[in-house]
Amino acid sequence: MLGDVEQKKQYFNTYWQTRDITSADVRSIQRAVVIESMLNPDKGEKIIDVGCGRGIVLRHLVSKGFRASGCDISSDTVGELTQRDYDVFLCDVEKEDLPSKYDVILCLEVLQQVFDPIAIIQKFKQSLYRGGYLIISVPNEYHLLSRMKLMFGMSHLGHFEESHIRLFNPERAREMFTKCGLRIEAVISIPVIPPRIKPLQTTGNILACRMPGLFSLSQIYKLKVQ
Repeated sequence: MLGDVEQKKQYFNTYWQTRDITSADVRSIQRAVVIESMLNPDKGEKIIDVGCGRGIVLRHLVSKGFRASGCDISSDTVGELTQRDYDVFLCDVEKEDLPSKYDVILCLEVLQQVFDPIAIIQKFKQSLYRGGYLIISVPNEYHLLSRMKLMFGMSHLGHFEESHIRLFNPERAREMFTKCGLRIEAVISIPVIPPRIKPLQTTGNILACRMPGLFSLSQIYKLKVQ
């Protein structure tokens, strides 16, 4: 489904029409706060959010004074963000290079949807200024709830309507970064427990930190070229 460029663009134009926007936005805001903590607010870094989607993280960073832009394969989301005066452009990172260099490249929940994530990371490395870094978020497809669904035949993994074609867990992500010559500067695990269940957030954070393979929904990595 995602092999043909035009089919892929059409898929991501309709992607958000089939998603629970409220739940997705809450998770995006959760990631945005974590990512903000990884940035250097006083350095005026040039930031790009690759695969920015509806722009939740981008909008958050701009509202906090960061010099951030974005790109996405969906002409619909790019058009909506452009109309709101955000610096966003159309780009298929599997086929195209980034148009300039950046201090920080964000790639959040994207690599699971591409055929060759290592090639894309290598491409990103060429688009970093000296001393720049990557912030990459990948899902943990094998957390406890996912394993239980798999056991009972309810898993989304491999479903014909599912866009994830690379299945990550913490160990596989670290292996990928090592192959790409990246050093992990920091990693923060996002707990499986939804942010709306506030009384369990502390417990969720502890479990995600100590046993990310079971209790994290995703990991956010700050990475530098070795």
